[in-house]
Amino acid sequence: MADSAAVPAVLAGLGIEAPDLRVFGTMHLFRAEPDQLLPSWRRLRAAHDRTGLWPVILGSDDDIAHLGQRLGRDPDTEVARGLALDAPSRLAEWRAELQEDDPDAPPRGDAAGLEPQDEDDFDLAGKPGWIGLVTAAAGYLVPGLLAWSGAENAGLEPADHVAVLKRWHDLYGAELAGLGLDVIELWVPHPPAGPADALAVAEEHYWYCPDVVDQGVETLDALAAIQVPARRWFFWWD
Repeated sequence: MADSAAVPAVLAGLGIEAPDLRVFGTMHLFRAEPDQLLPSWRRLRAAHDRTGLWPVILGSDDDIAHLGQRLGRDPDTEVARGLALDAPSRLAEWRAELQEDDPDAPPRGDAAGLEPQDEDDFDLAGKPGWIGLVTAAAGYLVPGLLAWSGAENAGLEPADHVAVLKRWHDLYGAELAGLGLDVIELWVPHPPAGPADALAVAEEHYWYCPDVVDQGVETLDALAAIQVPARRWFFWWD
């Protein structure tokens, strides 16, 4: 964890006001209004190489209260396991499990007329909330460092998120922006653009998080049209 005395100076140097700065587990965190959450995240992300602090939007007071109940595994073990996992193999395992229950998964459908979602429409930035600062070399390590188990009801462990997020970071520059009770949001500067690539990545999104289709946009084709080409990817486990 970063030196507590240094964090206020970092924030002040970036022009970020943080009157509620506090320590929560291994994080420093501060409250911000909705119109400041994304701008603050972007300033802190741009300064990461200098500060070593990865910013993550954490949600509201209720999200924070429940998040604390989910931080239960050993962070070093989860990070090491995540970096050792082969993400394509893990995605193939989830695919086999889902198609064993439903050979027709994922559902398909017409996506004509659908447009990519607003790249600034982050769910966790839609109401007053908190930004956490985690000492991390990269954003994809944060679910492991926090031993986050917000998708445990789907059988995913923190190491799984490390592996998949690193894959998408390496391929598309995806970076962790939000981590709520059961939500992960990514900023993706270089999403796939072509229809075939978008559909292939949409399949990866589905194997990782079926709820984004089954309880969200309803079809794989809609996911490929709405989410994959956008610069904001959203995952939610019911």
